[in-house]
Amino acid sequence: MLKSLQMGGVLTLLMMSPMVCFADDANLGGVVVTATRTAVTADQEVAPVIVITAQQIQMSGASAIGDLLQQYAGLDIASNGGPGQPTSLFLRGTNSNQTLVMINGVKINPADGSGAALQNIHLNDIERIEIVKGPRAALYGSDAIGGVINIITRQASEGSHYGAYAGAGRYGTDDNGGHFDYGQGQSAFGVSADYYHTDGFPAVAGSDIDNGNTDRTWNAYGHTQVGGVDMDIKHWQSTGKTQYMGFSDNPPYGLIPLDEDFQNQVTSLGVTGNPLSGWRSNLNLSHMLDQTDQIQADPYNPAQTPDFVHTQRNVIDWQNDVALSEYQLLTAGIYYEDQHASSQSYGLAYDVPDRIHALYLEDDLDAGDNHLVVAARETHDQEFGNHLTWNADYAYDVSDATRLTAGAGTGFRAPSASELYGFGGNPDLQPETSKNLEVGMRQKIATNQIFTLSIFRNNLDNLIQFVVTPSNLNGENENIASARARGLEAGYQLTLHSWFWRSSVIFQQPENLDTGTLLLRRSERTLTTVLNWYNDTTSIGTHLIASGPRDDLDFNSGLPVTDAGYVLAGVTVRQQLGHGLAVSGSLENLLDTHYQTAAGYNMAGRSVFVRLEFNTD
Repeated sequence: MLKSLQMGGVLTLLMMSPMVCFADDANLGGVVVTATRTAVTADQEVAPVIVITAQQIQMSGASAIGDLLQQYAGLDIASNGGPGQPTSLFLRGTNSNQTLVMINGVKINPADGSGAALQNIHLNDIERIEIVKGPRAALYGSDAIGGVINIITRQASEGSHYGAYAGAGRYGTDDNGGHFDYGQGQSAFGVSADYYHTDGFPAVAGSDIDNGNTDRTWNAYGHTQVGGVDMDIKHWQSTGKTQYMGFSDNPPYGLIPLDEDFQNQVTSLGVTGNPLSGWRSNLNLSHMLDQTDQIQADPYNPAQTPDFVHTQRNVIDWQNDVALSEYQLLTAGIYYEDQHASSQSYGLAYDVPDRIHALYLEDDLDAGDNHLVVAARETHDQEFGNHLTWNADYAYDVSDATRLTAGAGTGFRAPSASELYGFGGNPDLQPETSKNLEVGMRQKIATNQIFTLSIFRNNLDNLIQFVVTPSNLNGENENIASARARGLEAGYQLTLHSWFWRSSVIFQQPENLDTGTLLLRRSERTLTTVLNWYNDTTSIGTHLIASGPRDDLDFNSGLPVTDAGYVLAGVTVRQQLGHGLAVSGSLENLLDTHYQTAAGYNMAGRSVFVRLEFNTD
């Protein structure tokens, strides 16, 4: 158990980490599209971005996306127990519902304000993940206060490819699946499927009842070209059941096991053409579904349908990219969203539609050593009216090796359906807002080394808080809270022959400005480091996470607590056996650390997972 993680200690760890690394890191040059909606190599991007490739995912040893993201400083993860339990992401100290999460460019944040269902996203079908830090509401609208995470699923390529895998590990866990894709010329299609099951372990501290999870995921994708027009269709969905712990409504009012079914689904159709030289036009139609259904009946009204929360969202997004010159790219788009949210919880229900339309504009100007990206978006929501957001990012190349950056922007989060119409609902709520400032440096020390530094400040206003007053003893949601997240991030990575090493550290102060206290479930300091080695047949990956103390409220008592921080380590080994066969094994929580990311909820102990796979690639 880590008793204290002082700033000097973190820097010492950073400097003492092995100075050896790996040649295939997308952060040094991989293509990223999320930060500007147009393809830019990551090392030329003005905004702070992270690109996680399929190879890096494979070597991380993670099975779900939350386990992977916590291996990057500034991405705090809080889980209410083990696999399938609610998982929250706090990006650079912002709230868990203030990060926009997308799959293939389609927003998956539900309308109830609970944040994207990260716990239901497994990694077998992920091609890469793009993370943009800081507000991006000028391009993506609501929820992009802390940043944007875009998860890109498997795509088809030229030729025929197929494979299968089977794996098993601790806690009665098994994970099996396969894929097939075929491509020829301008057309390609494919499908993949995965079945995951675990018996789990007690999610709540003090309980002896295991809480299991079953997840069935499948992914389908296709591409073709007709008359010079590109057409893409993508579908991803995850369905299953999760066991969790709740409180009994009858004496003796103890913990009892409960179950819920879930379904998350994203479908998109993209049509892209070039009406004129220098003009690229893309029309994207998408459908999103997020459903959670309680299996047990409401104890207060057993005759009615069990509790549920549902969101479905249909979107039309028409984006146009016009090259005004060799050095200037203008992006303009129209966005329309038709959303429907419904819920029933302990006899309180709502069923509300919402329509949103927006205009967005971005100008990307590259003039020698200067690079400027400015964007603005006017959003109209039928629930709260109009809202204008903007971003401005500037980079100056001091030399081929040194780039200085500065950025400013605004973001907002629209009130959720639950905050408007659920318990304590207030239909007069206004959006939460943010103003972000950031300066940074990207230094290439050599062709195989890079150092990054960022200093940021994000002021959050109109935060929604539940308030009980003498005139309203039942309580009501109000826009009264304010917060600030400020800090410093530093990262270093080095490639050397068959080695790759990445290390990052963040010092941040996520603070409630009304009370002067730290925001819950966020660490002030975190160090992450990864060391990988590989050759033609063998790869070995290791990772270390050192997180400082976090404030929280205990699940059982409701009292404020502060944990002591923790250190996690893991190892992943992969060996090619020939003829398309490979075997891999991962050992997570190598030190068997007893820790909690959410107070009162258990996390997995030392765990082994072994997998055998076959691929024609």
